[in-house]
Amino acid sequence: MDTVLKPVVDNYSKYYVEKQRCPSYVQMYTKSDKEIVLVYNKIKQAFNPTDTYGQNNKNEAEELELTGSPLKLDLSLHTILDDTMISDEPQLYSKEENAHGPISIEIAREIANLYNKNRTLLSAEDAVPLWIVTNPDEEGKPLLLTVQSDMNHFARGLVTYDGSMNLDDVDLDQLVEDYARQEGLTADSVTSLVDCKYLISGISYGTSHNADELVNAPHNGITELRCEWTGNTLHTPFISCKVHFEQEVLVGHLATPTNAIWRSVCALHNLNQLLVDMTAAGYSSVNLETSAIRNNIPGTRQPNNAKRVNELLNETETYAYTAECPAGGCICVTEDTNSLGQCLTDMTSIGSSNDFTYKLWDILRDCETAEELITLLIQALKFISSGKIRPFIDANNKTYLSKLVLKLSRGHSQASKVLKNLRSSPPQALSLVAQVGTEKTMWEYTRIMSLLEHSFFIAGIWNNDARTHESIEQINQTIQDMTMSGGDFTLNPFESLTGAEHSIRLDCESFYDDDAHELTVDDFASLKKHGLVSEKKDVNEVPLITDEIDISPWKNLLMKFAQVHVCLEHLYRAENCLRTDFASLKPIASRLLEHYVSEKSPIRTVGQLVSDPLQKISMPIANNIVQDHLKKPAFWYRVEMTRKENASNKGILRDSKMVYVFSQQPVFPPSVWQYLEPPSEEVAEVTTIGEELKYHATKYMYISNKLVNKLPF
Repeated sequence: MDTVLKPVVDNYSKYYVEKQRCPSYVQMYTKSDKEIVLVYNKIKQAFNPTDTYGQNNKNEAEELELTGSPLKLDLSLHTILDDTMISDEPQLYSKEENAHGPISIEIAREIANLYNKNRTLLSAEDAVPLWIVTNPDEEGKPLLLTVQSDMNHFARGLVTYDGSMNLDDVDLDQLVEDYARQEGLTADSVTSLVDCKYLISGISYGTSHNADELVNAPHNGITELRCEWTGNTLHTPFISCKVHFEQEVLVGHLATPTNAIWRSVCALHNLNQLLVDMTAAGYSSVNLETSAIRNNIPGTRQPNNAKRVNELLNETETYAYTAECPAGGCICVTEDTNSLGQCLTDMTSIGSSNDFTYKLWDILRDCETAEELITLLIQALKFISSGKIRPFIDANNKTYLSKLVLKLSRGHSQASKVLKNLRSSPPQALSLVAQVGTEKTMWEYTRIMSLLEHSFFIAGIWNNDARTHESIEQINQTIQDMTMSGGDFTLNPFESLTGAEHSIRLDCESFYDDDAHELTVDDFASLKKHGLVSEKKDVNEVPLITDEIDISPWKNLLMKFAQVHVCLEHLYRAENCLRTDFASLKPIASRLLEHYVSEKSPIRTVGQLVSDPLQKISMPIANNIVQDHLKKPAFWYRVEMTRKENASNKGILRDSKMVYVFSQQPVFPPSVWQYLEPPSEEVAEVTTIGEELKYHATKYMYISNKLVNKLPF
């Protein structure tokens, strides 16, 4: 392949000639993102972020005088990127493609001929298509020229501009007849496949921005519908068309209510890494004052966690004795919850539970460093040990921290020793907190997904339960059968797990039972003094964590959290953008879980999502869910015409196809589109008028002959 490409590179070095993935405007006509050789004219970007940054550094003092404290700057994505940021208006090309300038059609033919000369060296498998960006200002308004030949075929194609028109003015029957006539066929020998895209909501940011920019972006992703059908019509057939739901989400986007639970996952990820490092090298090797717990993202508010802990302790007296324990202990999922958005918003504003340790976790996860976390934990436990409050602990909470809180609040004789030991053992303190966070996060994901009746599947995920090998549909059918049969059945997945062999809740009920005959420290000391008891450990001493909290399962749990969270991000955006209910979301949730929560899942770690928050999904969806959206004009339509299989030996004996694209926005970047008449600005004004909506028409003609050695262009 390099032998074929080298003459082009050597003779046309002033142009960009390189193998790369298909740019967006080529994919529009080929539906392929495979590797191609792309040729275009190099043009300078109108705005260079690197140069601007360097220039700003030269006048740093002046900039600070003008803008004030850098901490008060607006660090949202559209401000950071300035001119490099794509507009809120959807576009069919990427920001990088703005540098793709056109080449005259004559030079493009020369390059194509030179590339084509050595085609006899290439097999069909080794041949890489050559695409050249051409100047549409020339005769015929060419936009792209391609050569895709190999030793057995001479294949070429041309994309041209056909003007702008109202959708109702497009006569597909006539276009089919024109193509049939060109190929020496009858119209009934031609098949046409139509597909289109509906932009439901949002903007795609591609891969050109870093993680901090993406989570600050104006939009938290993009939701689209891709439809496909056969026939000579551009009006979407609601019943017979195939609909694909396509969506991008930005995990951890600061404006979405899923952020509360994602902060828990990120903090647990950082805590787990700290504990692994401490286990490997000893806790003295870890600097607690620089070890991050929360992910610091530019543009986020820095919480006053010490104040929040004090407020929690002050309000504890109020709710400790009056708190009602709702079904399942969850205060963000109630009988009145009718959307994921409502549930997640409540979780952000009021939390998910009245449990004291869960509320404490919601604060500690926002600590900047491990030192801050441990300090606030000890501060809270010290206040509790004063006996002034008796925090409410949910009956299902069997974490070590909940036991410690209960004991200390009832007046533990060795409270000061307990707190001193905890302060001197960072791994124990961090393990206590991380265990609560892990349990709470498992519980929250399970409770949220119970809204879609997938809680049993989710609960099984945490334990690698046998039921996770069943399909979600099988599980839901089992639930339905048991419910319909009137059997004794509960929708609380933890009830069957508690106390079981592989329980995700620790079996520590005995800890809550007060023994009336238990010796106090003073009793024990007195008896020992008189020799009435032998030397033994104080029965009242709270067993702090030696090796009692096993962190080895957490790595796998964190992966599961990441996988389930991507599903939740997609579901929240789907609900919000498609305006759908729980019943319609259930099949979408099933497909998401089967894709992301599996051995073949593209998500393997939390860190992967932190560094690459943009996640995409494409799946078939039931037409009735989105029928209202299909009644609107699509963003673009594509019609692909080819001969039917039974016409392969009729007409002109060659392979060919004709692709028409009708798009509201230009397929090509301004560097190419600016040469067309009317100017893109005028067209943009026209396309904003509802009844006079205009579509740009472009046409791609592809022809492949066997062993022909002359370009007919």
